[in-house]
Amino acid sequence: MLQQELKKRKLPNVFQMPNGKRIQTKEEWENIARPHWKDVLLTEEYGKVPPVLMPKITEETNAVDFAGKATWETVLFTFENHSKTHTVPTQLIYPKGEKSIPFFIYLNFRPDIPDRYLPVEELIDNGFGIFSVCYNDVTKDNGDFTDGLAGLFQVGKRTGDDTGKIIYWSYMASRMMDYLQTREEVNKTAIGISGHSRLGKTALVTAALDERFAFVCSNNSGCSGAALSRGRCEGGESLRVIQESFPFWFCPNYCKYADKADELPFDQHCLLSLVAPRMAYIGGAIEDIWADNDNQFLNCVASSPVWNLYGKAGIITENKLPVCGDIYTEGEVGFHLRKGKHFHSRTDWLVYIDAIKKKL
Repeated sequence: MLQQELKKRKLPNVFQMPNGKRIQTKEEWENIARPHWKDVLLTEEYGKVPPVLMPKITEETNAVDFAGKATWETVLFTFENHSKTHTVPTQLIYPKGEKSIPFFIYLNFRPDIPDRYLPVEELIDNGFGIFSVCYNDVTKDNGDFTDGLAGLFQVGKRTGDDTGKIIYWSYMASRMMDYLQTREEVNKTAIGISGHSRLGKTALVTAALDERFAFVCSNNSGCSGAALSRGRCEGGESLRVIQESFPFWFCPNYCKYADKADELPFDQHCLLSLVAPRMAYIGGAIEDIWADNDNQFLNCVASSPVWNLYGKAGIITENKLPVCGDIYTEGEVGFHLRKGKHFHSRTDWLVYIDAIKKKL
């Protein structure tokens, strides 16, 4: 059944290169296919990645320590470019006195600690550290490219493959990864990234581009995130709607595909495939029709053969579309479908935590 569903969508073959070369080994994937699909996605969907700026770092410890269980630090990143500066506040929280701590970098909609999307104490009690940033502190979620980090790089009106806001939020996550590499408390091989909705898209893009991330948990990310664009469900968000509502998330090139999903030179399985062979977990909610749960799940199936190149299992699932309550997290690619609406819930976090702890 699942292969029949994928066949209907006529997805581009991630193993077939434009010059006729067919990828057959992990070495060919890494040396030929991975660079190809990165270039295509950045050129046609998200926009180019700005050059790395090394920020000035300021740290201060907060008095709140979650009943003595954790250390909470505010870490300020100050970037400078073309005589302009921008400072991004981040929140670093980790179990007190522990070493080799696995971490979530979390892209959040608010700076609050804890937050309704971020159950800090739950994560600490499960042995994880959290490094959180409010996305609007990086650059505002609008079409103003003079704001925040975007204002340090963008010159004039955006055209072609000029950077979209998703890439700027992703850029900050990679600078947070740089910082975690300097901390002795951190298990450098067990740092992942998570986000919800548009920030679930961002988390997926970040893990695809930055191979230091050991896992990604993309929650309800839908169109232009974890959901395939071809064959979207009735009621699912379309390319036209997302591009008309949020053109600033993407590069201008993406708009030419507004009514032409079948003409995309890629689909979102090309993005998810770039995470291989690392862990990728996708979360859906049964009432979140807009995010197209079937196409998020089918993306996991479509991209899994890339994990197979590495001798790893992608998604391990029954030969059917998911129903509410299904959890498939035995493989390196996972999917769950919970009851409820568009939200980053405690239920989602517990699925991700359980899956990652088993793997780590």
